Amino acid sequence: MTKKQILDDLIELGISKGDTIFVTIDILRVGYFNKSREITLSDWVDIFKEIIGDSGGVVFASYTRSFLRFAKKDTLFHRFLDTYAGSLPNFIVSDTEAIRSTHPTNSVIGYGQSIKNILEKHNSNTLCYSVMGELIKIPDSKFVMIGTIDKKNAPQAMHFVQEELGYTKYSPYKYLKQIYYEENGKRILFTRRDVGGCSAGGYRLFAPLLVNNAVKFSNVGKAFSASMPAKKSYEIIKSELKKNKRIILCDDKDCIDCYGNPFYNGFGIIPFYVKLIFDFKNRILKRL
Repeated sequence: MTKKQILDDLIELGISKGDTIFVTIDILRVGYFNKSREITLSDWVDIFKEIIGDSGGVVFASYTRSFLRFAKKDTLFHRFLDTYAGSLPNFIVSDTEAIRSTHPTNSVIGYGQSIKNILEKHNSNTLCYSVMGELIKIPDSKFVMIGTIDKKNAPQAMHFVQEELGYTKYSPYKYLKQIYYEENGKRILFTRRDVGGCSAGGYRLFAPLLVNNAVKFSNVGKAFSASMPAKKSYEIIKSELKKNKRIILCDDKDCIDCYGNPFYNGFGIIPFYVKLIFDFKNRILKRL
């Protein structure tokens, strides 16, 4: 497998010069490897820079781990703090040429002139997924999923739609996650006040996207992948969640994000938490 083949596959997926793309990627599923891990990751950066050109932009999640407010740690968000969002975003974090937003828990990182101003505005004073709303406004912006069509990852617009409709303010984890950041030389404790939560039920949104001609599927290397026009996919997902907010609940009945959230379940959370208390040990062992 060569870089040219990957480029050709991305073009076949609908990506072209000048596009602004938000990417989730599992590079192991693609199957491309060049001599070493470092060279392979560097190749991926070159591939994305080449396909978007000088006028486009490419963005990746660079979310960071926080701590529970009852078990405070000394974790400080900064420009080069590691992300748990994957090996490629982590590699890009170390690149001084990359642009990273300063939201303490939900920063994004990427390259390109089209994203510079948007990322600079995504900070501790904005909601977690607000940067998605700004990307949607860019003409020819797309959401791209490379090897991430599964029961773990959701179409990228989903969490922003949750945020816009107010879902994220009802998460059981609201106000529980914290991290420090610096502003004007002062260390400040950031408390996350909006949480998108579980993504595992997001796969159900592909049906309405497909029916409305808002998603294109093809392979990038060996990885089954998808691209979606950002604005159109956002509008369809918003329409679906307005009609049925429970459509994105996952298949795990023990999921606190989905089944312990009063926004989705109302008084149905009472038996959920009663069961959780009596079966706490087994559930913790299951998660571990």
